[in-house]
Amino acid sequence: MKRRFSAFALLCALLCGVPAHRGFAVESSEGDEAGAIWTAVIPDAFPGFIYTWRMQGDGTYREDGRDSRTNRPIQPTLSGRWSRKGPRMVLRQDDLPYVFDGVVLGNLYAGTLYFDGRSRSRFCAVRGEKAPDHCDPAPSVAMHDVVKRP
Repeated sequence: MKRRFSAFALLCALLCGVPAHRGFAVESSEGDEAGAIWTAVIPDAFPGFIYTWRMQGDGTYREDGRDSRTNRPIQPTLSGRWSRKGPRMVLRQDDLPYVFDGVVLGNLYAGTLYFDGRSRSRFCAVRGEKAPDHCDPAPSVAMHDVVKRP
C-alpha cells in the first residue's frame, strides 16, 4: 500500500503543478535526450540486472547490462533507435524484438517493456549512471491511459 501511495503521490504532485526544479520538470523537448544516459531496472522480466542506455543525437542508443550484485556484464553491448514526442519515449532494439514504451517526467522514465508485441514487464529508469532504488508498480491509472499508443 505504501508503494502504491508514493507512486500516486508523485504523479499527483507532478500533475498538480509542483514548480519545475532540478529532477522534476514535467516537460522537456525531444532534443534533451541527445547525449543523455539513462539507467534502468526491469524488475519483472530481468530482476537483479541493471541496464544503461546511452542516447545519441542521431536517434540511436547503446545498451549495456550488468549484474547488480557482481557488477559484471551480462550481455554484449546492444544497439537500437529511440524516438521521443512530448513526454512519450520509445526505444526499439535493433537485433531483438524488445520495445521500451514509456513516459518521461523530468529525470524519470517509466513504462512497459514489450517483447514481440506482447507486454513483458514494467521498467523504470533515472537519468544518470545510478540505478533506481526501486521500481514501483504503476498507480491505478495506467501509463497508456495517459499516453495512448498509436
